[in-house]
Amino acid sequence: MGIQYSDHQPDELLHPFVFTFWKTHNTSGTDSHYTIIPDAGIELIFSIFPEQPQQVTLFGLSTHRLEISIPDQAVFLGVRFKLLAVEYLLRTRLSTNSSLKLSLDFESLELNAHTPLASFADAISALLQQQLRSQIIDPRKRNLLALIDQCKGAISVHELALETGWADRQINRYFKAWFGLPLKAYLEQLVFFSALPQIGQGHFYPQSYYYDQSHFIRQTKKHTGTTPKQLYQQREVRFVQLRGFCDESLHLKK
Repeated sequence: MGIQYSDHQPDELLHPFVFTFWKTHNTSGTDSHYTIIPDAGIELIFSIFPEQPQQVTLFGLSTHRLEISIPDQAVFLGVRFKLLAVEYLLRTRLSTNSSLKLSLDFESLELNAHTPLASFADAISALLQQQLRSQIIDPRKRNLLALIDQCKGAISVHELALETGWADRQINRYFKAWFGLPLKAYLEQLVFFSALPQIGQGHFYPQSYYYDQSHFIRQTKKHTGTTPKQLYQQREVRFVQLRGFCDESLHLKK
């Protein structure tokens, strides 16, 4: 009983566009309250509530933590998109902390609380792959975002400019126009979210990207309002995004 979470990885064709497909189900018998941490992804969420119509919402990048309430028996099916999907699959510019409806025909999907995550992922993947058939992707943008993804954000704006042959100012104009924030701010967010697995497994020392322990603690407080140790201690009652990392930690200790 409680909050059940599972995720499903995209196939190779969609890997440059999708971080993961996921499903959350509140079976606790009561409304549950959690803090959502900015995750450097664009979220498409299908909300399924008892005796209510299905809701479909697209969320832009978040720049601050968000307090949410998950109603009892509510089910959320979601896609966490990478940035390349914004222009070439979702076809809409997104400001930070925004939410909107889509022009794509996602609402035609017949989903319910019992829809298996794998079936949801297959149905969404088919729609996305159909979108890709008509797309010609700018190689500079593909290369830029692939480098960011491979480094998990642990690369400077200057290094990206050198690697892609794209000027710093041009990259920042692209990021602000399509995603609503400067590249440096996005890299910082992605680096921190990539550090969550180590926190979820009880490791509180910084990865090599952070200058020192103080830098790591400051960034953790900036994104979550807590220290790494406090974040770990509240993983079961407040920070639902750490659930999968904690499960992995338990598995490793067996």
